[in-house]
Amino acid sequence: MTMNKIMGKLRRKNKDQYTLLGICMFLSVLLVTSFTLMYFSPTVQELLPQGGDTRKLSWLMMGVTFLGCTVFTFYGANLFFRHKSREIGVLLALGEQKRKLGKCLAWEVGIVVIRYAAGGIVLAVPVSYLIWKGFEALIITSAGMKYRIGMAGLAVGIVFALFLILCIFLLGMRFIRRVNIIDILNEQRKTEMVREVKPWTGKVGIALILIGLVLAMAVPAVCMRVFLFVMPSFWNITYGISAVGLYLFMLSAVGRTSRGKNPKKYYKNIVSANLMRFTARQTTKNMCVITLLVFVFLLSAFWGAMYYRSAYAGGEGAPYDYSMHYPSREEQITRDDIFELAQKYQVDIEDYEEAEAVVLLVDYKKRDLTDGGKYVDLNSRKLVSFVSASDFSRIAGRKTEVKTGEYKTIVPSGYHPSIWVKPDCLLTVENRELSYKGTEEFDNLTETSDPFTFILSDEDYQSFAGAAAGPDRENLVFFRVKNVYDTYDFARELKREYIAHAGELSDHFALYDAYEEERALEQGTEYFYSGEAGLSEDNPDLMEDWKYAPFFKVLVKADAMQMVAVFVLLSVYIAVISLAAVGVMTYVRSVTIAMDNRQLFSDLGRLGADRTYIERVIRRQLRRIFTYPTAAGSVIVLVFSMLLIYFNDMHLDAAELRLFVMELGLILGVGVFMYVMYRVSLRRMERIVL
Repeated sequence: MTMNKIMGKLRRKNKDQYTLLGICMFLSVLLVTSFTLMYFSPTVQELLPQGGDTRKLSWLMMGVTFLGCTVFTFYGANLFFRHKSREIGVLLALGEQKRKLGKCLAWEVGIVVIRYAAGGIVLAVPVSYLIWKGFEALIITSAGMKYRIGMAGLAVGIVFALFLILCIFLLGMRFIRRVNIIDILNEQRKTEMVREVKPWTGKVGIALILIGLVLAMAVPAVCMRVFLFVMPSFWNITYGISAVGLYLFMLSAVGRTSRGKNPKKYYKNIVSANLMRFTARQTTKNMCVITLLVFVFLLSAFWGAMYYRSAYAGGEGAPYDYSMHYPSREEQITRDDIFELAQKYQVDIEDYEEAEAVVLLVDYKKRDLTDGGKYVDLNSRKLVSFVSASDFSRIAGRKTEVKTGEYKTIVPSGYHPSIWVKPDCLLTVENRELSYKGTEEFDNLTETSDPFTFILSDEDYQSFAGAAAGPDRENLVFFRVKNVYDTYDFARELKREYIAHAGELSDHFALYDAYEEERALEQGTEYFYSGEAGLSEDNPDLMEDWKYAPFFKVLVKADAMQMVAVFVLLSVYIAVISLAAVGVMTYVRSVTIAMDNRQLFSDLGRLGADRTYIERVIRRQLRRIFTYPTAAGSVIVLVFSMLLIYFNDMHLDAAELRLFVMELGLILGVGVFMYVMYRVSLRRMERIVL
């Protein structure tokens, strides 16, 4: 019988080993290729803003995707070669040459990994399409979210598959080169040097985890808001304190044994209590990696839910479904035009209101960041919009009182002051001092002026509006409709007409200020916001960059969902990959423990231990691998996400607290998944040992 035939029989007998390797390869290539197909899709690339944190975060997600898939593929490959070691050892003992065994093994592995990798690449296209269509269901309209294959993504997927194939071949070569008959015979009797783990190790580990998170997240926020100082980037090294703490905690969980107050119970479970100590360092490292993956899964899912919530709630606080503002001297679309268009699209308009705003020169205080990382308070001058108290009361549907010499600031619903500009920022209005009298929430007027739109008393409004200088004025239009999310076509047509009627007076970038431009020209310096915004419906950035961009609730929701769907999609992918890596790593670690201790359990049986006792020892060993990383990862992500949200604006609202309830549901889901993997691993471990 030839060597190929012998290897073929062994392959058929141990097909499960090849299947596990193939599945790891298939999942890695499938996940990465489908991820890159969507990421490099022209649609996604058009939606993602160029440069900035958004793209950095996307590239980071891609890196985590590659790393996660590579990690659990390597784990599967190492387990495969570990299974093959005894077969190779027997054949070497029978006189077969390493070189010939290496060729046969390379042929076998090559067939498996290439076949499964090709399957992953082929299936990535329909899988990415189906996932894309599923996410389209979250979007009001799919007009701007058509699925288009990114050929660059397909190329990246193929390169990644080739990389994994090459790495597995190199692992195989290393395995054949280092395989030794004596080492194989003694492999199950190898142990680490047992070192005593101090009683304080676990408690210190927990303390370091919390200290690291607080230092990394709380200190920069406090320095920024209290001391007006930005911590340098190297401060992120404090996360390393949490990493050290995690290692100490897991080391204590694995290697700490104590008789405690119940020595009888200790001696009853002495085998299970001390068994993992012989592989403490290796097991601790594995449990730390599993904890990190559980953390990444929960955090990715949490981020995805947070992005989705922010998009879904986008514009919901606005009392009017439609609002527009434009220069009074510009001939814009009229009331009759709007109602005629509504009739065409069978849209019922309700509560139609018009008002006026006056644009005045103000001095105000703001905060800026210097190149040295220090926040400084500055006085600035620019043009901002004001409305009268009577007009605001009418359009807001509630009475607001502003006395002569006072002003109120219009803020969005649920507003919390930022560190940059406070609502009481005004110093003078047209060189006249006014006193601050609070805020009024009204979302439809928060984007019409920077930093805020303000309310004046009727007397002051008339006084400023009638000034000899003749200040500019703006027209304001507001109305509601029945079944707003059924009016998408009407909104698109109204937007088209609004852009078509806009002229030179309104063709400016969002942060454009006529006074600032005039001052820049006087000083002979360049004004950054000069130029035209590009009034065209085909301009994808117009609504973000245009000073007079209208607010149409149905379009705001659709655009927000299109953008956020990309982030949700990427986050879900990271979560899936992390969970797959957790499943593979826990399973592989369980099988490894079974193989390492097979001889020990056999010796226990010879010493009189029955099957029930051995099963109890196995379960106690296995529960640690699944329980501690799951619990640690869940607690860490809860603390991390709470600190992240709280120190973002030093506030937690009801909507944010609901996110944590959702996160608890995710933790429960992880617990169920880990229990299923525990049962699967337990059955496999029992088949190996018993």
